[in-house]
Amino acid sequence: MLRITTGLAKNVRLKTPDLPGFKSVQEVAKSAIFSMLGDKVNEAMCLDLYAGSGNLGLEALSRGAAWCDLVDNNYEAKKVLLENVKKCGFEEKAEVHFKDAVKYAANTEKKYDLIFVDPFYDTTSHVFLMKNLAEILKPEGVVVFCHGVGLLMDSLIKSAPLKTVENRRFGQGCFTFIKKV
Repeated sequence: MLRITTGLAKNVRLKTPDLPGFKSVQEVAKSAIFSMLGDKVNEAMCLDLYAGSGNLGLEALSRGAAWCDLVDNNYEAKKVLLENVKKCGFEEKAEVHFKDAVKYAANTEKKYDLIFVDPFYDTTSHVFLMKNLAEILKPEGVVVFCHGVGLLMDSLIKSAPLKTVENRRFGQGCFTFIKKV
C-alpha cells in the first residue's frame, strides 16, 4: 500500500501503475527524504520526473509545496497520475505531462526548487538529464535522485555543474541529494 504520509492529503492511498519492474519509494525512505528536506518543501516549485504514481511529488504538495509538474511517458502511469492528483485534491496545484523526462527537462522554461527523479533502477544513461537538470534547478534548489546501488552518481554528474551533498541507502535502493556547484 502506497499512501501520503502527512499534511493536507495524509493517509490518501495512491494507486500504482501496473507496469513490469515498477517500484516506488517506500514509506521509510520517503519519510527520510522529506525529513532531510525540511522547510525547503514549503511553497516550493517541484518537478517529479519518472513520476509513476506521483508518490514524491504529491507528498511534497501535501507537505506545503506550491506546485508540482508530474512527468511520465507511460500511458498507464499518466492515467494513474491523473487519478492520484484528483484523489489528493491537488488539481489546482499540479499538472501531469505525458512526456519523456529528458525531453521535458530540456524544453521547459520553468525553474524548480525541488526535483524528484525516480527512474527504473536498471535505467543508467542519465548524462543528458543531469545537464538539463542543472539548467532548470534554482540556485538553492535540490535534486533528489532515487537509484539502484550500482549507479555511480559522481561519475554521472561530473559533466554538469552539480555536486552530491548526501547519499543514503535503503535496501536495494539509494537516494542522492544533488545541488548546484
